Amino acid sequence: MYEIPSHPGGRGSFHDQVFKDLIGRFLPDFLTLVAPGPAARLDMTRWTLLDKETFTDWPQGKRRELDLLAEVPLAGTGGRTALVHVEIEARYRPELRPRLAGYYMQIRLRHGRPVLPIAICLRRGRPGIHRESVADDDLGDEIGCFRYYAFGLENSRAEDFLARDQPLAWALAALMRPETLSRAEHKMACLRRIAAAKLDGLRRFLLVNCVETYLQLAGRDAEELEALQAHGGEEEVRTMRMTWAEQLKQEGMEQGREQGVRQTLLRLLGARFGPLSDDVRRRIEAIRSVERLNQIAEQILVARSLEEMGLR
Repeated sequence: MYEIPSHPGGRGSFHDQVFKDLIGRFLPDFLTLVAPGPAARLDMTRWTLLDKETFTDWPQGKRRELDLLAEVPLAGTGGRTALVHVEIEARYRPELRPRLAGYYMQIRLRHGRPVLPIAICLRRGRPGIHRESVADDDLGDEIGCFRYYAFGLENSRAEDFLARDQPLAWALAALMRPETLSRAEHKMACLRRIAAAKLDGLRRFLLVNCVETYLQLAGRDAEELEALQAHGGEEEVRTMRMTWAEQLKQEGMEQGREQGVRQTLLRLLGARFGPLSDDVRRRIEAIRSVERLNQIAEQILVARSLEEMGLR
């Protein structure tokens, strides 16, 4: 069984970010793989990611942030758009189905546009790509029905997706189960396809990051992979992995500095203005620039309120 690695930061938060980055960058690939019918009705040459779309557990309850919501033009309609909603689940849970139905209704009410709902489950659930439904039939005959696309990665056949034309499929294959390949051969097959593709640096990094994150090898498996690299003339794969490791190290250093500045800023704000609300903390957490965080810190001694600093 392929274990999904655990990471700090809350249930599913690490996996959410990995797949948000992947799907957000490879949205045409993703829709062509999962929902080819609706994808054919969309203009996939351009799309916009809607950042941090939040809802309350309506009519009241805690706030929830959608994993990914994208606005995509409808083909040949002169400017009309549709929305693509993707929820990313580390493990399938039965409560996913009614939760998706609730999100769908709220998105339709808020935006008044067609919505394509998709759930991607890293583990558990039905393998492969299929359509699910939530029927309202408690009073007898079905009154209403909500349908969505579901993509279960675990136990899907890796070889099927390695044979696809979409680069995203080669990265997702790392989370699937191979029928004829060893673990080392499986990983090498994913990396080989990515190395041979014509991709820019960021797109290649995101694909390799998925493979390296979810298909980790140790012991004899790791030794076999090294042997495959050494004896198979896989110079492009070796170089790509080294580049990935160096870039990851650099990003880790930058994120570490950013997080340190952010924590210091939160402490200073709390000392100056008292306990901070969740909304203020979310605003600070959303800032990804060390320079911007330092600029805010410089205002603390002269600002008279959080409102004056643009934080409320």
